[in-house]
Amino acid sequence: MTLNISQAKQILDNHLGSSVQHRKDGEISYNCPFCNHHKPKLQVNLNTQKWHCWICDSKGQTMNSLLKKSNATSAAQHKMRELYGDKSSFNSRDNTRELVGLPSDYKPLHIKQNTPAYKNALHYIINTRQLTPLDVLRYQIGYCEDGPYAGMIIIPNYDNNNMLNYYVGRSFYGDAGTKHKNPPVSKDVIGFENQINWKQPIIIVEGAYDAITTKRNAIPLFGKLISNNLKNKICTEMCDVYLALDSDVIKTAIKHIEYFLNHHINVFLVSIPGKDPNEIGFNGMVEAVKKAKKIDFLELLKLKMAFSC
Repeated sequence: MTLNISQAKQILDNHLGSSVQHRKDGEISYNCPFCNHHKPKLQVNLNTQKWHCWICDSKGQTMNSLLKKSNATSAAQHKMRELYGDKSSFNSRDNTRELVGLPSDYKPLHIKQNTPAYKNALHYIINTRQLTPLDVLRYQIGYCEDGPYAGMIIIPNYDNNNMLNYYVGRSFYGDAGTKHKNPPVSKDVIGFENQINWKQPIIIVEGAYDAITTKRNAIPLFGKLISNNLKNKICTEMCDVYLALDSDVIKTAIKHIEYFLNHHINVFLVSIPGKDPNEIGFNGMVEAVKKAKKIDFLELLKLKMAFSC
């Protein structure tokens, strides 16, 4: 079927609202359904099918990926497929997903074993990290006795469909040469997404142990930076954000604060000087969150001046 871009535009208009025409042929813009910015910053090319929001960085390669991700009706998606062809013919990565599997030597820690490795792993989790048997079960924490991850705790990460998309490996032997080992896949994931209630404020922490200790709606970054997936989700849900990052990454935290303020997200800075959430424990985090300071643009400026950002 010959492509009729006016029909494609009508489908998008019906779903996204009125559009703004650009001088370049086939280029139009809408108010973004993912970040709800007040200006039409979602740019769509009806010829190439590529789309991109210049505010929240949501993007894709096909019209149907835009419709699907913005929860358009099945009828609208069907009509768009009739215009552009079946999605299998697209040269697109929108629907691809890196396949992740737990290490072949992974063993769940909640299943008792009479081995030194099991006892050491359990001692590390309960006594050193101060986690509970319920935490072990809730987060499916495991360990490896052999293989590339031998001597490591394995903490899986699942998306909102309970599909494994990442995991972290952390040594439970203090003298181990390699303390951290992660899978060779993208970290552009939302930490513990299947545990999160987006209608409530979220607490962003650095590590998996920090999030498990915090318990309540805590998302680990598995590092220092906030993934694009997490940024987009927060901007879509417009939920309040509590940043509880280590004090040594305050400049990075300031950048995160500025990003969210520019997207009209309420941001609170949680102060835990010299320690991390896992060290101060659940009760300590409850008190720290209660005392968290809401950051506005004036407070952001003060932070920038104090830390020369």
